[in-house]
Amino acid sequence: MRPFRLHVQLTTLLLLLFSLFGAPNAVAAEQSTVELSELSDQALHIKLVETALRYDFYNKRCRGISVSQEVNEVNRLFLKKYGLTVNNFIKQQIRTDPRDYQEQLKQALYAELAKMGGCDASKEQGMIARFQDDFRLLLRRAENSNWFPE
Repeated sequence: MRPFRLHVQLTTLLLLLFSLFGAPNAVAAEQSTVELSELSDQALHIKLVETALRYDFYNKRCRGISVSQEVNEVNRLFLKKYGLTVNNFIKQQIRTDPRDYQEQLKQALYAELAKMGGCDASKEQGMIARFQDDFRLLLRRAENSNWFPE
């Protein structure tokens, strides 16, 4: 197994474990912001894709919005900047099947939502605000990034 693919799988597993066993929300949000501001290059773009997918899954599950607005926005950026769609980016940079990757993220999000007590509880705990803030920060940083996928 390639080292980067192993890293992505371990990261996904850790996200699932944190969603099941939890980390204090304030600490997790603070750590998330610090980590996001430190990301660069490939890691920044992977986190952008992950955040866009999770945000869209949340919107579909909890808000009844079936249009993948954030993924479409990332698609526009990637097509304009790199000539890649999000699915091709997942295939080339994360080196996994896009459907499998998306399903893993969706299941991890749904487990996190269940642990939080559902959609209403997640909204009260600021999940949607974190998604919005994280997505905007990552998108802005990716737009200004000099990195180019090889």
